[in-house]
Parts: sequence; structure tokens; C-alpha cells
Amino acid sequence: MTIPRIYLPRTIETGALCKVTADQARYLNTVLRMKQGDPLRIFNGTGWEYKALIRRQTAEGIDLEITDRYAAPAAEIHITLCQAVPKAEKMDGIIRHATELGVERIIPFFAERSVPRWEPERLPRKQERWRKIAVEASRQCGRSDIPEIGEIVTFERMLRAVPESGLRLIPWEEETTTGISTVLRDPAWSGMKEFILVIGPEGGFSAEEIELARRAGFLSVSLGKRVLRVETASLALLAILQYEIGARETQCLG
Repeated sequence: MTIPRIYLPRTIETGALCKVTADQARYLNTVLRMKQGDPLRIFNGTGWEYKALIRRQTAEGIDLEITDRYAAPAAEIHITLCQAVPKAEKMDGIIRHATELGVERIIPFFAERSVPRWEPERLPRKQERWRKIAVEASRQCGRSDIPEIGEIVTFERMLRAVPESGLRLIPWEEETTTGISTVLRDPAWSGMKEFILVIGPEGGFSAEEIELARRAGFLSVSLGKRVLRVETASLALLAILQYEIGARETQCLG
């Protein structure tokens, strides 16, 4: 039987009692029909997992007893995804998939050819929505931490906001000499654990933006001969990275 898993954004201590939110109580009672004594798994986004039992159910909520805790396995690689904000609600899916694929930090930005141009008052609401999507994706995929969702910034500010160390990659449809797998298999990058990835908007990056990125230490790479949708490009890049690093680690172990 699969044990239900919920997110509680608070300090949790073994042996203590804690209450779930009203929405979570309704979900546990009405949807899952859980009863006193049933087990739960809890995470609070800090990298720890907790075991709990339902101890009391009342009209006011549910009390849980925390019975044990254990640390989740540490991430083998650290990925920052810088994503140009796409049109419509495509960013929702990108956040969800990036969370499932282990991205630790997501920096949304507006590029020169970005379609959305939201009013400043809308930006915090978008950011909060994406944070909620990341929490739910972490819960569903069994992840114990939650990726950081940064503020929506300009392309230039994004280049300054990324980590100082790590392999910096920016896919570009006009790149014809350097493929992504060629870079990841280069012995010069063996042992690299930090990756910064930049995905452009529907209209692609301008040559000026690519030049700015190169000056900031980014390598422009090709993802193949086909032009990918923005939501496909981020998923493809993350999948290629996970595959190549996994293959590299397997060869090292062998």
C-alpha cells in the first residue's frame, strides 16, 4: 500500500504532535478516507522525510504524531535552470517537469523576444503560483526539497544572478559546431557537479544576447537539427544532462 505524503512548511520534531492545514485535513478525511492510526509521510522542504501517525481527528482538524525522521539522499548534481517566460501557461509545466528532474533553482526572465510582458503588479502572483506548483510536484515525485523559484528578471540580471561556478550552457538554434553531448562528454568537464542552463523564448535568442552570454562564460550548444518548442527544449536539455551524467558516473564506477 502506498503511504500518502503531504507537505508541512514548518519545523518538525520527532515525538511531537502537529496539525495539518484545513485543506489537507479535508483531503485526508474526504478523499483518502484515512482513520486514526493510519500512517503518513511528511516533508517540509529541508531535505528530511518524516514518518507520522494520525492520532486524533476532530472538526477542527487532524493531529499527527511524528514517529521518525530520515535524511533523503543528497543530490549528485546541482542544476540551475534559467527559463525565459513563455506565453500562456506553459511555464506551469516547465516548473513541474524541472522539479521532477531535480532542478534546484529556477530563474524566470524576460528575453528580447519574449512574448509575455506583464505589468509589475502581476509578477509576485505568478511567482507564488509557480512556487505552489513546485511544492505539489515535489510531493508527487517523492522529492524532499523544493526548488527555489527566483524573481522574474531581465536577461542581463539573470546572467548576473547565476552561481559563480559550474558549467554554463545556453542552447541556440543557430549553433552548428558544438553539440550538447560533445560538451558533456569532454574530459575537461569530468567531475563537474554544478550546471547552469539557459532556455530562450519562443522566438529564440538574438545574436546580441548570445554574445552577452558568452562574455558571461556560457557555451552556446545545439540540441539537434530540429527546432524545439520552448517547453520541449527545457525538458530535452534536462533529460540529456541527466543521461550523460549518469552514463559518466557509471563508467567511472566501472
